[in-house]
Amino acid sequence: MNNSFMLFAVFISLVFASFATQAKCNDEARAGVNWTGCDKSNLDLSGVDLQSAVLRRVNFTNTNLSKARLQSADLTFSNLDKTKFVKARMENARLNNASINQADFSSAVLDNARFSRAKIKQTKFKNSRLNKTDFYEVKVEQGMFENAQFENVNFTKAKLMNANFVNITANAAEFKQANLEGANFTGANLKDAKFIEASLLNTNFKQADLSAASIQGSEIDGANFEGANLSSTIWVKYKRCRNGSVGVCN
Repeated sequence: MNNSFMLFAVFISLVFASFATQAKCNDEARAGVNWTGCDKSNLDLSGVDLQSAVLRRVNFTNTNLSKARLQSADLTFSNLDKTKFVKARMENARLNNASINQADFSSAVLDNARFSRAKIKQTKFKNSRLNKTDFYEVKVEQGMFENAQFENVNFTKAKLMNANFVNITANAAEFKQANLEGANFTGANLKDAKFIEASLLNTNFKQADLSAASIQGSEIDGANFEGANLSSTIWVKYKRCRNGSVGVCN
């Protein structure tokens, strides 16, 4: 009898848990909502307020979150394939370990956001603001970051092969031990940036400002520094380039 009662109690608790989960996923978009594990794909959620929302492991595939307010939202482990975040406010958002394929963060504000260990492919960050954002050990394929602002961003140990960083502003950015093979930094502002022990094979720094930056210990075979400002840059073997150095570390 006791065993039967216990099995019945377990069954009832599971039923109620299922109803609770369904109710949670049916909750309307609002600040602080908990949609953990829910399917929110193919929706138009543009302009919604999801500040501080718990959105872990949510499927947002092909959903429009343009101009949404996602400050301090938790999107850890979520599926963000083909998701639109155009002009979204995402300060302090957490996107760690997220799957981000063909998403669009153009003109979004992502200051202090966290993308560590996320997998990002063919995604746009054009004209976005990512000051103090954490991309630790992120894997990026064909990333598009043109004209983005990256003050004090952290790309330590990130894989950024062939990424497009044309005309970005990345003062004091951290690229320590990052793989930037074939990346394009043409016209970028990289003052005080740290490329220590990074892979810069065939990386393009044409017309970039690398003044007071450091590439010590990095691999630079095939890298292009044509017209780059190298004033006070710390070179591969700890040599400091003279003030006024352009294109060549004198």
